[in-house]
Amino acid sequence: METSASEFYRSKQETFKSKLKTVSQKIRLFAWYRLAAFILIFIPVAVWGWKGWLTVFPAMFFMGFFFFLVKKNIQLERQKKKFKALKKITEDELLALKHQFSHFENGKEFLNPAHFNSYDLDLFGEDSVFQFINRTSTLSGKQRLAEWLQSPPLDKTEIEQRQEAVRELSKIPNWRLHFLANGHLFKETPELNEEIKRWSETDLKLNRPAVIRVSIIVIPLLTILAAIPAFMGISNLWIVLMVFIQWAILWFSRKRIAQYYEFFGRKSELLGKYMQLLEFIEEREFQAPFLLDLQKKVRKPDKASHIFRQLKKLVGQFEYRQNLVIAIVFNSLFLWDLRCVYKLWNWHRRNQKKLTVWLDVIAETDALISLANLAYNHPEFVYPEIHDGGFTFHAKQLGHPLLPAEKRINNDLFINGWGKVLIITGANMAGKSTFLRTVGVNLILGRTGAPVCAKKLVFSPIKVYTNMRTTDNLLKDESYFFAELKRIKTVLDRLEKGEKIFVILDEMLKGTNSVDKLNGSRQLIRKLLELKAVALIATHDLKISEMEKEYPQMVFNKCFEIELENDEMIFDYLLTDGVTKTMNATFLMKKMGII
Repeated sequence: METSASEFYRSKQETFKSKLKTVSQKIRLFAWYRLAAFILIFIPVAVWGWKGWLTVFPAMFFMGFFFFLVKKNIQLERQKKKFKALKKITEDELLALKHQFSHFENGKEFLNPAHFNSYDLDLFGEDSVFQFINRTSTLSGKQRLAEWLQSPPLDKTEIEQRQEAVRELSKIPNWRLHFLANGHLFKETPELNEEIKRWSETDLKLNRPAVIRVSIIVIPLLTILAAIPAFMGISNLWIVLMVFIQWAILWFSRKRIAQYYEFFGRKSELLGKYMQLLEFIEEREFQAPFLLDLQKKVRKPDKASHIFRQLKKLVGQFEYRQNLVIAIVFNSLFLWDLRCVYKLWNWHRRNQKKLTVWLDVIAETDALISLANLAYNHPEFVYPEIHDGGFTFHAKQLGHPLLPAEKRINNDLFINGWGKVLIITGANMAGKSTFLRTVGVNLILGRTGAPVCAKKLVFSPIKVYTNMRTTDNLLKDESYFFAELKRIKTVLDRLEKGEKIFVILDEMLKGTNSVDKLNGSRQLIRKLLELKAVALIATHDLKISEMEKEYPQMVFNKCFEIELENDEMIFDYLLTDGVTKTMNATFLMKKMGII
């Protein structure tokens, strides 16, 4: 028997809570051990005085033990940080199962009123589809998920391959948890993310690399040899000369070193995060072709995580210069900064073009995990069947995913063939706009490869255009009506070029008088039929519904009815055939005391 999502998250939450408590206790205990070890370093001298090796050996032993405890403490702190992240993820998911998702990032930076559909369908922003779905742990994954919602694929094969990948990932919740936890261990900034992306686009220059390669081997070797006379008490001249030569070389190379440090420095933690995510992808045995293709890109010819580990190590070594003492010692003996510059140049030269591919795999996997999480948390959602050929949209019990299941009213809808218009009438608050968004959102989700909120959905992949909440623009001196006309003109131009588009309109031509609105709306519907569009149009103007008689096989009337009973309105939010018989504007105005 499969464990439910709530049982899984609750069980994991208790496990991580217990592990977090245990590791926190160990950290506190090790703090006392470190203090004791540090004190013991000085005990031999304090007790026995200076006794040569008899004093040095115990002191060195306790010093080694002290550094061992420091290293162990670093490992425990990492474990603590990861268990904290895992615990938070499970807590967030338990809230999400209660339909509370305001704690997730809402993607407000992707809000775009001019977009073909995202603004009208509430794909981004507070209480949006993105906030409902998004679980990404990398900035690139977040951007990729937003791109999928803004422009999901239209190819049947690609959608089905994504569905298979999402289905497989949804069955491994533990793997997803640990992937996300590792991703959350380091918080990226947009600046860091952009810098990493630029690595693959930038050609780094290094003058005379062959000379530098020899210099970073020969000069440190000569410096070590020059130290022998100094240690023997013969002469300090040669060691002083070699240190001077090293610093002179570093001085003349200072601009190049500074350029490389600006390019690579302070990124070791981010590189460590990417390295761990790549390891997760490489080591998992996948079955879905889409996931296998992604995995192949980071496994062959060499494992990307191993190459990233090399880079992380090099960047970490370059960051030693942040410690003044280490920087002085290492640069005096090993020409350290120039050595790091050469090794980083060599790494970048060999792997520059692979970076984009590897980062793309991380982004794709991260975005797919969000869709898989949606599928796992909502087993009642279904993967739609993708229809190839003429247009079809066949939905049973279609609902809006953002509505809680106990409040959601689902509806059936069937549209077959191009050049079809459904006119939906109904009173205020009867459910027209919500239904339009329900259709639009599920079409978008279906194209991303995610499951949809329905009992069954068969649809033809098609672009979705909406016009539901047009805004005016004072800066551009555009009225509301003109802004609406511009959007409508855009979709008509694209239809005339042969694009297949599903058009969703809520109350056409709202910014003009009723006579103009009626005539304009009729002409627009005729144009949509002529251009073989498929359209859902919600309206309060019942005269528009008369077009069903003019185009009996192309225009269909649907409605949401309400009942007025005992001075109360009763809504059932069920879509039915025909034209509404009840309006409620005057009733509402009277009830609110406006008239």
